[in-house]
Amino acid sequence: MPIPSRDTEPHAAEPTRIADVMAETTGFGAIEWRTFRDLLMRPRTVLDAYLERGPTGGGHYARPLGFYIALCGVLMFYMFLMNGMRGIIEQQPPAMLDSWIAQSGKSREAFIDDVDSWTSLVAVPILSVFYALGAAPLLKWWGGLDWRRTIRATFALLCAWTVPILPLGPLPLMPQFALIGAVVMWGALFAAFLRMGRGLWFRSWPGGVLKALALAVGMMVSVLIGMTLVIRIGLMGATYGS
Repeated sequence: MPIPSRDTEPHAAEPTRIADVMAETTGFGAIEWRTFRDLLMRPRTVLDAYLERGPTGGGHYARPLGFYIALCGVLMFYMFLMNGMRGIIEQQPPAMLDSWIAQSGKSREAFIDDVDSWTSLVAVPILSVFYALGAAPLLKWWGGLDWRRTIRATFALLCAWTVPILPLGPLPLMPQFALIGAVVMWGALFAAFLRMGRGLWFRSWPGGVLKALALAVGMMVSVLIGMTLVIRIGLMGATYGS
């Protein structure tokens, strides 16, 4: 007697949901979309769930680190659309670039193209780590949480920072929108911190604004160090890689 397939009868009667299709094709299912929505609309609710009910908010939300990695994947796609980091590479000191070009044996154009490929590949993951490294010590100091919950809260904040930027697409990366993009980017960080942190990281709104400024400065310094590493990897990859 043939054994019925486990995938036929039980599932045949179940309607196919859009969320299920999205989960299969993009990895963003109902939980991820709920996380995206709530981070945009009520980020403090998400933070409280992570802190009180664990890294999935009691099974209600996506894990903050994994969700942030997914958001960063979208940012990487935007970066590739905008020709990566070529502008930043060409702004490096000519003497330094000439030295690396000579070692590589490539033409200047080919070398910069290779550096751009390498830096575009590693920039978002590395800079994301440095954003977290710049933020976590301050958030632990202000919040008084243990390190496990501090790291969870740090990535929740980074997610809440990134979510409102994504719908803008690659516009903030366009040279003609560079100033507006910077204002929107850091303004979104201020907004995320102030919306999530009252009663945890700050008590009064003036104190919150000052701490948001300190947080932004700390993250800027950290990411500058990360950018140095990204450029170095790009130079070495273009010189010694295939």
